[in-house]
Amino acid sequence: MAFFLLSVAASLANAQSEPDYNYSRGDWVIGLNATRILTDEDLRSPSAGGAPLPNANLSINNDTTVSFDVSYFLSNQLAFNVFGGIPASADLQGEESLSGLFLGQTDYGPVILSLQYHVLTGSKFSPYFGAGVGRIFFLNEKDRALTDFDVEDTWAPAVQAGFRWRIHNNWSANFDVRYAPFKADVTGNLGPAPVEAEVEVDPTIVSIGVAYRF
Repeated sequence: MAFFLLSVAASLANAQSEPDYNYSRGDWVIGLNATRILTDEDLRSPSAGGAPLPNANLSINNDTTVSFDVSYFLSNQLAFNVFGGIPASADLQGEESLSGLFLGQTDYGPVILSLQYHVLTGSKFSPYFGAGVGRIFFLNEKDRALTDFDVEDTWAPAVQAGFRWRIHNNWSANFDVRYAPFKADVTGNLGPAPVEAEVEVDPTIVSIGVAYRF
């Protein structure tokens, strides 16, 4: 009996000394990240004055910004996550038949709502996956070669994969990659001719930062 009681006591002591790396229902996790937005883009159906613009294309620069995300855990594995941040800056440069034209400039950024699945590992390493929907907002459009330059807000599907590494107590390092392809309508005037087009963008959003669990 004495041996049994000592074994139980030792097991309880070890369980109390081992840190709880898993999340629990009701946990809130807030993250702050440095985020790099890498874009791959294409111009669809461009026209000026109602006539097609053959071989017209554009390019959009990559940019780095600051983002945040907030997660609420529905269970120890499922969480709702909201992602946003400071809008990135995009310069729309003409390519091919539009080469040499700085078409316009805008700030933009997604607000993404996702459902995440967190893998239970029982260790400091905590991978997760997510899927959801994002709203892409375009702000502060500035005329360049196009006057009355405007890009319409739009919706985008979004997927993500990442991991957290527990640093100390409730603090974790975080790394994730999000993919949120979208199409947006672009309008303006090139001289007296009204211009219409659709830009198709495949952005890869790479974030690294820290997160705190409440």
